Amino acid sequence: MSLKVFFLFFLLLSTTKCSSEESSFIQFLKGFIQNHLPNEILVNMIEYLRKRNKHDFPDNFQKNQAAFKNHLPTIKRNGGYIEQQSKFSDMSYGLKPLSYNGCGLIATYNVIFHLTGSYDIDFPTIIKAFENDGIILNGYFGTSMVAIQDYFKKKGYKVTGSSKNEDFNNIGNQYNACIITVFNDVNDITDGMHFIAVTKKDGKYTVHNNGYNSSSVVYTSIDDVMKRINSGKAKGLYIVGVSK
Repeated sequence: MSLKVFFLFFLLLSTTKCSSEESSFIQFLKGFIQNHLPNEILVNMIEYLRKRNKHDFPDNFQKNQAAFKNHLPTIKRNGGYIEQQSKFSDMSYGLKPLSYNGCGLIATYNVIFHLTGSYDIDFPTIIKAFENDGIILNGYFGTSMVAIQDYFKKKGYKVTGSSKNEDFNNIGNQYNACIITVFNDVNDITDGMHFIAVTKKDGKYTVHNNGYNSSSVVYTSIDDVMKRINSGKAKGLYIVGVSK
């Protein structure tokens, strides 16, 4: 999920002739939201956009059903998880391909697989559910993290959510899986945002769909995840803890 549109004007400024002071100002703007705006405010802004989405996009369901069948062999080779979002350009979420905006949906799928062990999860139906309630700006800004929390709650899972970074590790300890929304770079909003599924087994944590072979890396806690993903540059925005 990307927030690049919010800073397009400021990025255009950075391409013009500017003094070193102006360059520093651009750098400040790139890190302003992550470092100076409380997470709760941004989450509320995203919820505002969620509730006012116009749903002006084609019905993607049949196309997604046909395309998803082609991905099933790879998903099975990956142990049931979706690990490479970039391969899903043939499926759509709103007006954009899943390779662009589908990280929240993929994280949802991966958590469901972890908790159920089922290879028969209907991913196109999950996409449709979030197109009906949860999509942001017809897919240009991905998915509401609170919508993901609401989805699991409606399905009968035990679920909690928080925008407070100090809550992340406790939620990771208490729940079987988590979905974390992160800023990819705490100092550069143009690197966008990403949803990751973090699954837990025997006290070990695994991150899914955070780069090629990311699922082969073992973490000891959510704190460990946050310190190490994206070479320590990421910052958490929201966490959803999920258990059966």
